[in-house]
Amino acid sequence: MPFIFGKGFTAGLRFLLAFWAARLTALACRLFGYPGTSLPGVVALRLYPGVVGFLASSYERVLAVTGTNGKTTTANLLAHFLRGAGLRVAHNAEGANMLPGVAAALIRDCDRLGRPRSRVAVLEVDEGSVGMVFPAAKPGIVVVTNYFRDQLDRYWELERTTGLLRSTLDGLPAAALILNADDPLVAAVGRGRAEVRYYGVNREEGNCGAGDCAAKTADGTNGSGSVVAGETREGRYCTSCGTELVYRYFHYGQLGDYFCPGCGFRRPDPDLAASCVEEGEHLDFTVRVLQRGSERASIRQESGAGTPGGSGNLTGGAVMRFTAPLRGFYNVYNILAAAAAASALGVSLDAVRRSLLGYKPATGRMEQFTLGGRPCTLALIKNPAGVNQVLKTILATGTAKSLVLAINDLAADGRDVSWLWDADFAGLADGQVKKIVCAGLRAADMAVCLKYAGVPPERLLLAPGRAESLRALAEQEGEELFVLATYTNLFDYAGLLRRMGKGGGRSAPQDLPSLS
Repeated sequence: MPFIFGKGFTAGLRFLLAFWAARLTALACRLFGYPGTSLPGVVALRLYPGVVGFLASSYERVLAVTGTNGKTTTANLLAHFLRGAGLRVAHNAEGANMLPGVAAALIRDCDRLGRPRSRVAVLEVDEGSVGMVFPAAKPGIVVVTNYFRDQLDRYWELERTTGLLRSTLDGLPAAALILNADDPLVAAVGRGRAEVRYYGVNREEGNCGAGDCAAKTADGTNGSGSVVAGETREGRYCTSCGTELVYRYFHYGQLGDYFCPGCGFRRPDPDLAASCVEEGEHLDFTVRVLQRGSERASIRQESGAGTPGGSGNLTGGAVMRFTAPLRGFYNVYNILAAAAAASALGVSLDAVRRSLLGYKPATGRMEQFTLGGRPCTLALIKNPAGVNQVLKTILATGTAKSLVLAINDLAADGRDVSWLWDADFAGLADGQVKKIVCAGLRAADMAVCLKYAGVPPERLLLAPGRAESLRALAEQEGEELFVLATYTNLFDYAGLLRRMGKGGGRSAPQDLPSLS
């Protein structure tokens, strides 16, 4: 077994022991009805802490996706694009994104002799775990989505999270970075790096139709003079000199076109940019590739970014119209990030565009079901920025609707639920929202928060249990139904919706993946 013992006899023996123990653990999990997304990795790491590095070194390319919001969708899109291009991909698709989940996913990709079956690994990585996963997996490409305040009891302040990423990337100087140009906290990570590609959403004046409405001007208005309330702004100050950033416009949160009057730091020109975004049952938007020289228009082969036979180049000046079977403006960023990473491995932008049409969202990412004969959408909520974007998406339909808000405060949700008061729930006072069913361990807290947000008390209903809340939802008015749930509620609601109605077809895990 040259693959195993070529890395050292002792390391090979330890790997084999960990590998077979993990496989037996996975088998036991399946026999008892658990998917085993993380536990096999826990066992393997206990027996051989170097198992992730041992396996990751055998892949031709390792790509990592991290950030606060959107990393599950971005990683799933990236794996989908690569598979559409004919590549076999190892991927922790279940969302188990801490070190044990990554280990379990890589072991699951191996044959019975412990040899990886795939050429490429796409790893979703929890933003608090990059310090453990990146040094072990040594990704050649790192995609960063955004940074928002999230689970203060786990991540503390954003400065700590972004500082962890920067210090970890210092140990990976050859890694190519794919960064969100519109988020100053993310874009700043690219300063001083040799290999960086940026993506973002441009606001095009005068000729963009619906796309103009996506961005808010720097005074917090949407261009018509009406203030956009409830936006959560992080990273208001330059990470280099501490001067407050000045914005030409916002898209949402701190995402927009900014510059620092103190040191000159500014939004980088995106190598891959979207514009003219039209929202509805699906997304339509234009994608443009920045016309520039080879300085940043490509990620070079020697950085470990491309696949054999793939140039990794984006054709400068190319313009295409994309249609995506996804809802929500925020998903434009996820698609751009995945497209930029796929193109770095030689997948053409046109191939990405065609592959996108066949994409199916992951559990709880605006996943579609039927309940009581009506469409019911399941969405994950976990922080103010994410809540605001989900609410904006569902309220944009203008149709009568009822919804469940299911809030837990278990470890994977974050024990501190004060974030609810930073989200903008005022839109739910709109007459199109007929009834809000408050569920979960913190159902009462959610109801109080909604009352202070202006939702009439007669529209609120307490039903803490999951099945109880869905039965109550099915009895309410509305053309559309929605279930917005925190993480530890998500998979159980998905399972219940499959049994009570119709939907995706995945089985709901009884032991949750780490965090998404």
